[in-house]
Order: sequence, then C-alpha cells, then structure tokens
Amino acid sequence: MLLEPSNKWYWQYDCASQFIVIQLSDGLAMSCHLDKRNMNNLCKGRINFCAEDSSYYYYFLEALKDLDFSVPEKVQIALNAVTNLRFHKIKMPQSWFFDYHYSDASFNTGDIITLSLKGVNIQCVILEADDRVSTCMLLDTSVQLSDSKKLNKFEVIRVMNDRVLLQNTVAKHLPNDSFSFVQIMA
Repeated sequence: MLLEPSNKWYWQYDCASQFIVIQLSDGLAMSCHLDKRNMNNLCKGRINFCAEDSSYYYYFLEALKDLDFSVPEKVQIALNAVTNLRFHKIKMPQSWFFDYHYSDASFNTGDIITLSLKGVNIQCVILEADDRVSTCMLLDTSVQLSDSKKLNKFEVIRVMNDRVLLQNTVAKHLPNDSFSFVQIMA
C-alpha cells in the first residue's frame, strides 16, 4: 500500500528507542533508522512533515520504481531517505572502506549506486551529492566495513565520488522549486 503524505504526519524523537519516529495518519507510526548519535540538533519536539518533505518522498519513490522491492519496502526506504535528509548529521567522507572507480559521471539525489568493498557490491541510494562527495544510504541488509565498523540498512555514509558506480539514474532531476512535485495539502 502506497502511503500518501498528509499534514497530519510529523516526526518525534522517541526517548525509549532513541530513534526518530514518524507519526503517520490514523495512529500509524514508523521508527526510522536514525539514532541519536547521528542526528543533527534539529529534532526536538514535534516537527511537521512539510511540502518539501512530501516532494522528496515522491521523488525517492520514483527513483525506486524499477528496483526489486515491494511497495511497503519502497515506502520504508523513501521515508528513511527523507528522514536522513532532514536530520542526519553531516560527517566527513569515509571513502577508504571502498574500492576506487574512475568515473567522470555526476551524481544526483535519488540515483541508485553501487559501492564496492573488496569486490563485494553494495547497493545504495544517493541522498545528496556535489562535485566531489556523495551522501549515500544503504539499501542492502548490512555490511561489515571493518573489524570495528558495520553499516546497517538505511544508515548513511559519505564517500568521495571516485568510489561510486552509477547503477540507475532518476529520469528527472529535482528542480530548484521542489514544490512542483507535490500538492500542498490543507
């Protein structure tokens, strides 16, 4: 079932689980995979899901349409992507875990990419990118990056673009006016 955003949706930090929870309509809630140590300081109290968040939600759903995930999984991925875009603390790139790949491609929000770790391919979606660095959210179950570092599904890592292999690009790019993708709900 595809969830349609509404003005009743909001995020709230859950002290018990120490994760952000998105409250959806009719008492439905989803715990997002963003823990306290990786959050910026913006998640205090109740924060409404705005038109820009809805725009990104639909944009990520579009990016995922050709991937082999069920509709509920795509909704979960899109909601985690929007949550990470809104609340994830920006960190330094950690490219050293991944194999080098020369590419002159440019990357955009919603691109499905592959990172290689000692020959093992890892599927991610790009949350943000510039000319040098991409912020990627893991779509696979989990991956052991080193003896002491593990990346779990929906966790975010920043890498230099010379580690990124483009798998699938979004046909349309998010315009500067992101409100064009969404009807503002009263």
